[in-house]
Amino acid sequence: MQGSNKPARKIILDLIRHGEPEGGVKYRGSLDDPLSATGWQQMRGTCAKALQAGTRWDAVVSSPMLRCHEFAREIAAQQQLPLSVVPDLREVCFGEIEGMRPAEAWQKYPELLKNMWQAPELHTPNGGEPFGDFIARVEQALRTVIATHGDQHVLVVAHGGVVRASLSACFGFTSRATFCVEVPYAAMTRIRAFVHEDGHTEYSLAFINGFTDH
Repeated sequence: MQGSNKPARKIILDLIRHGEPEGGVKYRGSLDDPLSATGWQQMRGTCAKALQAGTRWDAVVSSPMLRCHEFAREIAAQQQLPLSVVPDLREVCFGEIEGMRPAEAWQKYPELLKNMWQAPELHTPNGGEPFGDFIARVEQALRTVIATHGDQHVLVVAHGGVVRASLSACFGFTSRATFCVEVPYAAMTRIRAFVHEDGHTEYSLAFINGFTDH
């Protein structure tokens, strides 16, 4: 909840994970696959439910990756909203396990994945992005969005990893705890940011994984 002093600004961030990409479930990370037909349906369905519930956005912000940006462009055009792309909202890079399906990766790298699950900030696949660095860049991306969008309600089209990193950056979730949070395709998480005159920002979590039943 916000503190006792009235904040100078309040920004609402609706973070929506992209829908199902072409190629199905795998460690995708920096691979730039587009949405599948099902993924498009999922994204349109979630946003339609949000709009039917009375949600009104003032702007759309997107990861640069195809599975996010193509839908962000569509919803922005439909709702006649400004669209901006924030490169640091891209997904974490999984290095050598990118492109693998979970069963394949667990068979080939059981110790790595076990260690990643237990302490993701301490174990990074070869060629991958350290989880701590990922959280730091997502936190900076959110600060940029908050700084540039006044008292607005912003739709942020991003990734499951970005949603988890946001929970860590805004609420102090440990890296291990974020790995325990399920983020289904096209699920929406709402965060309110209260910015005070001195620049201090407090956050409240309205809901996780809303407006979806898949």
